Amino acid sequence: MSDFNLPSATQWGFPSSTKRALLVHGLGCSSLTWERVAEALARAGYFVVAPNLIGHGFRTGTDFRMETVARDLQPYLANADYDVIIAHSWGSAVVAALLPSLPRSRPTSLVLVDPSLEFSPEFVKAIKEEWAGRVANIKSVEEFMVQFPKWTRLDAITRVAGLQACASPDVIREILTQNDPWAFGHLLSDCPSNITITVLIANPEVEKHIPKHPQITCSIIPGVTHWVQYEAPERIVDAALQSVGGSQRP
Repeated sequence: MSDFNLPSATQWGFPSSTKRALLVHGLGCSSLTWERVAEALARAGYFVVAPNLIGHGFRTGTDFRMETVARDLQPYLANADYDVIIAHSWGSAVVAALLPSLPRSRPTSLVLVDPSLEFSPEFVKAIKEEWAGRVANIKSVEEFMVQFPKWTRLDAITRVAGLQACASPDVIREILTQNDPWAFGHLLSDCPSNITITVLIANPEVEKHIPKHPQITCSIIPGVTHWVQYEAPERIVDAALQSVGGSQRP
């Protein structure tokens, strides 16, 4: 029987690489959501690790508080230094909660992809059952490709796989319930001096939830949905490589 204390992750590239990237998926997804981004980073010489968060990727659990999910990632930071950490949606809130635990010994770049940092109680109430229903009644690959014409078949397959590997619709309900109020944007205000943050935004409304900070840069990507990793993976890869290059300059 699976236990949430047992981590699982997908890896790309060579473990011997001196360049490392950690990729954190969003709600109702899995590590495979990063396939195209991770492959590109691996081709650029990175060893890429994408963990499956609690309740996802066939993992079980009952405690879905943001600090618990963030703490679950700490073992990945214990014996490895990452040049860049990329997170999407809910994963960005998890990484925001993880900020105080990130190593201070070297520069680290964060790329937050259309982060879900602030939800009003009214919004959570309105979408809780709809989002849980996506796990209960999973669309087919073909249905996703019709709904999102910019997706490749691989994108749709990894989306379906993420939903199928989600422990149950109750995981979605509990994540939204246990993190009330859903207010995590302020966590970015305490950005450590060795961290730079690039925020890639699909929905311009997201920008108002990002605190003003000299180490935080926002960029709006026009013409894409929330699923930036499927519709514009090159923008994520470019942002990651550029941010790492900038953070390593003297």
